[in-house]
Amino acid sequence: MKYQVNALLVISSLFSVVWAEDKMGQHITKADQHSIQAAPTSNFSGQADFSRLPIMPSQGDVAPAIVNFKAGTITNWHTHPHGQYLIVTEGEGRTQEWGKPIQTIHKGDTIWYPPNVKHWHGASEHGAMSHIAITPVATDGKSVTWLEKVDLPIHAKTLATSAKAETVQLSSKQLSLIPIAAFSATGDLEKLKTALIQGLENGLSINEIKQVFAHQYAYAGFPRALNGMLTFKSLLEERQKQDIHDIQGAQPSTLASGTDYYQLGIERLADLNKTSIEANRNPLFENFSPTMDYALKAHLFGYLFSQDNLSPVEREIVVVSTLSAMGDVNAQLRSHLRITRNLGVDAAQMQKIMNALQQTIGRDLANNAENVLKQLQ
Repeated sequence: MKYQVNALLVISSLFSVVWAEDKMGQHITKADQHSIQAAPTSNFSGQADFSRLPIMPSQGDVAPAIVNFKAGTITNWHTHPHGQYLIVTEGEGRTQEWGKPIQTIHKGDTIWYPPNVKHWHGASEHGAMSHIAITPVATDGKSVTWLEKVDLPIHAKTLATSAKAETVQLSSKQLSLIPIAAFSATGDLEKLKTALIQGLENGLSINEIKQVFAHQYAYAGFPRALNGMLTFKSLLEERQKQDIHDIQGAQPSTLASGTDYYQLGIERLADLNKTSIEANRNPLFENFSPTMDYALKAHLFGYLFSQDNLSPVEREIVVVSTLSAMGDVNAQLRSHLRITRNLGVDAAQMQKIMNALQQTIGRDLANNAENVLKQLQ
């Protein structure tokens, strides 16, 4: 990495521009705003390009450093007597100049902090960030003046919520998730195929249905979920031969590299349960089985819920249908029926789910689910 820093210093010295004198505040240049130019072939053995970066005012030594921030970590407020230049090399971060809004920075972005401008910077709330810092050193050997800790807005510290969600009106498209999840959970692949066709005709996209099986594996296990996915794959191949063109649908968004999915999962659980973040920390469970605790929070509630081409309500419909079809998991079913209500599914809409379950898995299992629901009331 030492050579990387040296190369950046050389490039910024050879190919640079001076900021206009009125650029007195923090200045961020996004990665896609850099002016990229081809390097002269007379000086390079092959193809290369460079981006012009600003000159730092310096009359002495310059101290380069590589700084790696874990998710959620930020600096205190501080200033630099001769300014500082940051080059984000990995991940997503945040920065703020005193009196101005917080801004998001990404890999490839460069930030110039003029002399004595009060600011802070660091990782995003859920993702790590690394940057190269290039800082001129004052004649007294000082390159930074550290100040007070940053008092972040309260919403950046916790997702604890108590407000009631708006009432959800379930559509036929969303209700068609119920037989898909239930028949996949019980391994009835013939009925699953019929349910998949109905779901596609009701407007479910290919990528939405893929997410059903991806989410379901955490509850029904990989064998059931994989068999469901393979059944769906075979069905799509049949329909393509019949010249039936189904909606592909959106791919899930990708979170920044280095996202702390464990912390994200804790906060997601707080949001779904309408409780404080601390209330979702269970030291006994965390200490007794840290592996299962991590899988539950980081992968299930952190990673899977971040796949945003199924909404939280739709994911809970999948889970409630899966657990209802499995039976004998009433503690987990009770928890997810409560979450479904928290997400705005009222008694009338919940009855639609129960009616669809009865048509799908039969009276006995559906009655069990209804009895568990009544225990919440």
